[in-house]
Amino acid sequence: MMYKNAINQWPDMNAIAGLTGMQGLRSCLFVVLSCLFFFVNACKQDAEATLSAGPVAEFDPQESTFICWTPQFQEISLKLIQEIARDDHVTLFYNQRNHRPENLQNLLEERKINVKNVSLAAFELEKDNIWIRDYGPILMQDEAGREEMVTFHYPHEENLEYNLFSEQYATKMRIPFMRSRLYSAGGGREINGRGTIILIEGHEKYINPDRSLEEIENEYKEKLNQKNVIWLKRGIPQDDLFDHGPVIDNIYGNGVHWHVDEFCRFADAHTILLAQVDPADLPLDPFYQVVHDRLEESYKILKNARDQDGKPFKIIRVPQAPIIFDQGQYNGQPIYYTPVTSYLNFILTNNLVVIPAYYTPGDPDLIRQKDEQAKKAFQEVFKSRKVVTIHATELNYNGGGLHCITMHQPKIKKRSRLRLIMDNAHKRLKG
Repeated sequence: MMYKNAINQWPDMNAIAGLTGMQGLRSCLFVVLSCLFFFVNACKQDAEATLSAGPVAEFDPQESTFICWTPQFQEISLKLIQEIARDDHVTLFYNQRNHRPENLQNLLEERKINVKNVSLAAFELEKDNIWIRDYGPILMQDEAGREEMVTFHYPHEENLEYNLFSEQYATKMRIPFMRSRLYSAGGGREINGRGTIILIEGHEKYINPDRSLEEIENEYKEKLNQKNVIWLKRGIPQDDLFDHGPVIDNIYGNGVHWHVDEFCRFADAHTILLAQVDPADLPLDPFYQVVHDRLEESYKILKNARDQDGKPFKIIRVPQAPIIFDQGQYNGQPIYYTPVTSYLNFILTNNLVVIPAYYTPGDPDLIRQKDEQAKKAFQEVFKSRKVVTIHATELNYNGGGLHCITMHQPKIKKRSRLRLIMDNAHKRLKG
């Protein structure tokens, strides 16, 4: 699917204006009715009870990987695009208020990126925002395989305008959508694509303080058509909110308050990857014990959990990434804080697994060993995919990781009825 060609395929109003008599009247009427069909479908989100199928898992076949251009993270974005575009497709969104497509095209070509596998897609908002995982479109498929979409409220006070991103996408791509009033971020949800979703109690209650867990669970079940919800208690302490105070002693977290994709992910519909602290690391600092305790709390819950069919999961433990302690200040006092380092914040494409790396020459050999252990663990799990690594520390210092700056587009089986109607209208006008 080539968005650079498809994204602006609205009916040509100049062509309509050039038609005369009954032909013009019929064409105008056809377009008006088609557009009316769109808005009726788009606005009935609260009238429909459920979508008939649900979101597609990341390990299932994909059409493209979505990335949103932000100059602040130019280098890491280009490295990621370069790796993925060797064999898989990338859709690079750019804010046309701030960037020009020809400049991005030149930059991609200068880096010798396979531009045949990269499509540029425009949107228009005020600020740039790289964290597309959290605000990006939740693309669904109904039981016939047709495209559908759900939007939640984006829980980021400084970027509330990005609540409009998915609606702009749905409008341009002619995908009917339903809107939920629940606050939700993509990094806070993990689904197996068969009816099971993993959520974290502390995170969901923090962003939805006026809703009970039962209300939150029911909304996810209804809007995403999930049959089974697994509730974990807490995320890793590196992902604690900074202003919630120290985790232990004088060490603060530097995250977004417990996104599940930092420590727990589905490898397939029946297999869960969960981070694990190496026992040899526990004597290094008491903070490691806090990480260990929280991960083992989640392990106990997952070990006793069942999938949507009542079957237990296979749980595979993956090394906890090296923990970085950095110096800072808070209220004029010196403190330490921990960027959200994680191997579980990885990306899946059709042919790749992209995992974070942390070792650079001159670092302790312990870090190099952990990178190698993680790469080996992922290769054993994802035997049909190639495992590649990209340094993600820059993102970790900003509260996220590689997975947070991408969104997967499921393989398209059938276009939505709305898109077919609008495409037919466009063809009729051109004919």
